[in-house]
Order: sequence, then structure tokens, then C-alpha cells
Amino acid sequence: MRIQERVLIPSSQDQVWDFVWQTERLAACLPGCARVETVEPGRVYRAQMVDQIGPFRIEAEMQITIEEVSAPDHIRLRAVGKDNRLGATQRIALDIRLTSTSEKETSLDVTGDVEVLGKVASLGQFAIKRKMNDVVRQFGQNIRAACSQGARAPDA
Repeated sequence: MRIQERVLIPSSQDQVWDFVWQTERLAACLPGCARVETVEPGRVYRAQMVDQIGPFRIEAEMQITIEEVSAPDHIRLRAVGKDNRLGATQRIALDIRLTSTSEKETSLDVTGDVEVLGKVASLGQFAIKRKMNDVVRQFGQNIRAACSQGARAPDA
């Protein structure tokens, strides 16, 4: 299923790009991300995702691979994970694009394809898509809030 979200962030494109590469801060913006670990900086990460979709509590170990980077405006990544308890598998391919709309504002566009297999898939595509859209929307809003706070911080 396809997901899309656009968020306007009141920070320069360079500031948003720098934020995106601060793994712990970025992971804190992702709803359900309980832990993130850098395996190979700028390339491979592991994350533990915990979330509720309908009656199912999903706890998936995700392997995240950065497939393409074009600084300071594009990242393509792939995430694959499995909840062994539920037998649920997730595959996510995301494109993240940053576009400067002004000196102090950046458009963050997230598009991707999500595949969910196993018991969770029994909820149907509509319920899963709604949940994924909610997660991506909240993720964007959290990045906006975090970057806004950073933009207001005094210079060191």
C-alpha cells in the first residue's frame, strides 16, 4: 500500500537535513520506536518497534538500510522486520525529500510503500493503511516540533 505525507518545517533545509541524521533524535520522533541502534553509521540501523494495530500488539525488530542519499535533499531507505510472536512481517520502502520553500521553511515529503503480512494483515488494507498514515503524519509533526525547538534554541 502507498503512503504519502507532506509537512512544512519552520527551519532551513540544512537544519532539517542535519536533524534527520541525528539518529536518536529522529527515532524519538517516530511513534512506536522503542530503541534504535547504529550498526553502520549512515548506512544500517536496527530498531525495535512497538505498536498497537486493532487488537494486535506488534513488537518487531526492524533492519533499516539506507539505499540512497543525495545531500541535502533525498534519502531512500528500506526497513524489514518481523514480530515472531505474531508471525507478522513488515516491509517498508520510503523516500524522504526535503525542499526549501524559503530561507526559514522546508517541505518534508515522505512517500513509500508498505507491506504487512501475517495475522495483522487480517485486519484488511484499509485499517493498516489508516494506521500507517497516522504514524507517518505524527512522525512528520514530531519532526516539525523538534526542529522548531532547535531553531529557537540560543546559539552555543
